[in-house]
Amino acid sequence: MSGEPRARRLFFREAIARALAEEMRADSRVLIVGQDVGAFGGSYREFDGLFAEFGPARVRDAPVAENAMIGLGVGLAAGGFRPLVSVTYMDFLMLGLDPLVNYGAKLRFKSAGRMGAPLVVKTTAGAKGQGVAHSQCIEAWLMSVPGLKVVAPSNPADAYGLMKAALRERGPVVYVDHKKLFPGAGEVPLEEAPTPIGVAKILRAGTDVTLVSHSYMVRIALEAAERLAEAGVSCEVIDLRSLAPLDVETLAASVSRTGTLLTLEEGQLACGVGAEVFARVGERLGPIRAARVGPLPAPVSSNPALEAAVVPDAARVVAAAKTLCARARARTGEPE
Repeated sequence: MSGEPRARRLFFREAIARALAEEMRADSRVLIVGQDVGAFGGSYREFDGLFAEFGPARVRDAPVAENAMIGLGVGLAAGGFRPLVSVTYMDFLMLGLDPLVNYGAKLRFKSAGRMGAPLVVKTTAGAKGQGVAHSQCIEAWLMSVPGLKVVAPSNPADAYGLMKAALRERGPVVYVDHKKLFPGAGEVPLEEAPTPIGVAKILRAGTDVTLVSHSYMVRIALEAAERLAEAGVSCEVIDLRSLAPLDVETLAASVSRTGTLLTLEEGQLACGVGAEVFARVGERLGPIRAARVGPLPAPVSSNPALEAAVVPDAARVVAAAKTLCARARARTGEPE
C-alpha cells in the first residue's frame, strides 16, 4: 500500500547490526570475530543482539591480537566462510596489514581466480578525545592495494547498505566507520538492499565549488556548504562512500560543471584521499582549480583544545572555498 512506511529511523550502530543480522540469517557462512563482539555487543553497541541470536559459534570474542584475528579471518574466508573481523581502533589495523595485504588481497591473483578471501575488516577511525594512538584515519594507506576494496559510510542508510554489499563481495573489504557517527540517527530504507560499492553520491547540488569528502567529514562539508551559501558561494557536496574503487565519473562530471574542486578529509593530506581524488580528476579533465583541506601535520592529542586545533572544521573549509573562488574571479576579471 502507498501509505506504508518505506524507511525506519535508526541509529548508525543499529543500521550496522541490522545489516549483519539479515546477512547472517540469509547465509550461515557469515561469522563475526573480534574484541567484545559477543555478549557485550561491541565497543559501540554495533553488534547488539547478534550473540543472543546466533551464539558463540558465529559471534566469537577474540583476544587483543589484531594480526591473529585478521589472519584467522583470511583463513576462514579462504576456507569458504564469510567472516567479519572487528578491529576496534583503526590505529591497530596496522598490526594486521600483513595477512590482509599480503594474503587476503592477493589470494585471487595467486590462484588465478580459483580462490578468494571474502573477508570484511570493520574498523573505527577518527578523533574523539582518545589521543594519539586511538584517533588516526589511515584509509589512504589501503587505497593502493590491488584486490582490496575500502568503503566509508557517513550516515545510517549507507552504514546499512555498504555493510550488506561488503559481506557479499568476492574479495576483502575494509569497512571504515567513525566514532562520532555512532550517536547519529537517520532514515534507513526498509528494503533489504545493498549500497553499490564504487558509487559516490551527490548530497547537495551546487554551481561554484565541488566539495568532496567521506565518513564523518561529510557532516563538516555540509555545514560548510550552508555557511558558504549565506556568503553567495554554491557548493556541490559529494560523499565518496567508496574510496577504492573511486567513482571518478561522478567526481569529474561535477568538477566539469563547477570548475573548482575542494577535498576534505580527517586523514593526513600527504599521499591522502584528497591527493588521489585531485590526481584522478585532473587526469580526466586536464588542469583544474583545486585545493585540499585536512588536519595539521601532527598527532591528535587527547587534550580537547589541541584535538580541535588539529582536526579540520567548517571554518577551514569555508576559508579554503572562498580563496578558490576569489582566485577564479581574479583570473576572469570579475569583481570581488
